[in-house]
Amino acid sequence: MTALYETFGDVALITLDRPERYNAIDAGLSEAVVAAMWRAGHETRAVVITGRGKAFCSGADLSGFSDEYEQGSPSLGRHLDEEFHPVVRAISDCAVPVVAAVNGVAAGAGMGIALGCDLRLMAESAYFTSAFTAIGLAPDSGSTWLLPHHVGVATALELALTNRKMSAEEALNRGLCAAVVPDGEVVERSIEQAASLADMSTDALVTTRRLIRGAAAMAFDDALEAERSEQERLGRTPQHLEGVRAFLEKRDPDFRNP
Repeated sequence: MTALYETFGDVALITLDRPERYNAIDAGLSEAVVAAMWRAGHETRAVVITGRGKAFCSGADLSGFSDEYEQGSPSLGRHLDEEFHPVVRAISDCAVPVVAAVNGVAAGAGMGIALGCDLRLMAESAYFTSAFTAIGLAPDSGSTWLLPHHVGVATALELALTNRKMSAEEALNRGLCAAVVPDGEVVERSIEQAASLADMSTDALVTTRRLIRGAAAMAFDDALEAERSEQERLGRTPQHLEGVRAFLEKRDPDFRNP
């Protein structure tokens, strides 16, 4: 296993555990993260994902492709299908909200993983960098969709073309992260953030994620219909009925035992 799995109450903490490779993605880490995300989605009410050591995730472990490069014919599409896309899909499709505790550099696919989470908290020294064009590639791991949806097309192009480092402070100012915290505190603060989400209706949170992401790629009228469909469903759930009762009774809702 190359990912650690811990629980703190209703929150799962998944730690990428290849510090000697700056938590670069390889087949083993990909498999471990996908399994951990599935487990968290079935056992807990929120997830925090972070990296061990100095990096959050440095992207692809190109050393693992050395034989293919020596032969001059690396199949990067296959690696995306088998190692990278499963991770970003596991995060995007997780049955509970996901918070990224960006403890260090998030580069290349690592940036895509962080942007794919629902919320991001960043350590003061952490930063994002696209990195792809520096080695003659275009962005992957969801970055071409996620980055412009977060910061707009012009800024996304600038970051992807130049590969410059975006500091935690700039990420905060541009809305890419929810908070910047002192180094060494980002995991603890992220767990606190995730715990507050765990107190809410998981169904409502995950549905909100799906609606907002879906609306970014559909016509306005289609977004209205998608909202109507999900509100019709959520309006009949015990969690919503508990939320209304709590509001009327002027108390905090108990979404765990509605």
